[in-house]
Amino acid sequence: MIKEILVCLEGSPSTDAATMTAIEIARERKAKLVGLAIVDEPDIRAGAATGIGGSSFKHERDESLIADARKHAADWITLFERRCRDAKVTGKALEVVGRPAASILAETDKRDLTVIGRDANFRFETEPEDSETREAILHRATRPVLLVPENAARAIGKKVVIAYDGSGAVKRTIASFAASGLAEGRALHIASVAEDGEEAWVMASKGAELLKESNLSATIHNLVSPLSNVDALFNLAAEMGAGMMVMGAFASSRLRQLFKGSVTRGLVEKTTIPLYLQH
Repeated sequence: MIKEILVCLEGSPSTDAATMTAIEIARERKAKLVGLAIVDEPDIRAGAATGIGGSSFKHERDESLIADARKHAADWITLFERRCRDAKVTGKALEVVGRPAASILAETDKRDLTVIGRDANFRFETEPEDSETREAILHRATRPVLLVPENAARAIGKKVVIAYDGSGAVKRTIASFAASGLAEGRALHIASVAEDGEEAWVMASKGAELLKESNLSATIHNLVSPLSNVDALFNLAAEMGAGMMVMGAFASSRLRQLFKGSVTRGLVEKTTIPLYLQH
């Protein structure tokens, strides 16, 4: 069961959506929330090399950016704590100094679920965008991650699509999803994509058998489509009004192409519903 949820805080609309989604999950599961705000002092101080006479200017610049980062972190913590109080959920917040990916990964191991906004920029003082941190989390987190786009509904709804390809990653994901309690009271739909309908049916049926081991049932979908695997899965989710998709990250078989390089970015950028990911 989910007992404690890490919420990664910064100022983007997707982080607002992630925070509200985490609050709804905490209310549903009676879980505690931990908000994490990061002051990226190492990257701020790294900066660019300066010429003769430039060190004094760089020092002043660094101190100004760090002060600004601390102010933003304090504002995000205040907002997070107020939202928790308003929703009557237990929440606390942490401010840490360090590089974003390492700081988040150090905290994910301590919690049952990490919730992060899709377009979160934890390096906002030095970079216009921050896909690097997001990809590091999705590649290296040992616990489940819920990635939330800015236009996602607060609640994850009553229907969930599970993308099944038979990989070890998706088997671990199904196990953690079943153990989380998030499947309770929801209609589960397990889908496999293949060039042959029978092959897809057999694959999805194996996933349904795994769910049965956790006393969960699912409707099976075998997808054969001229569309890409990504589009076929998202079309299914849209048709049924699913509020979340569950899948194994960095799978080693048919869905592997979903989680590599630029295709990973395409998947993340395309989704309008939260993605529950684990590898």
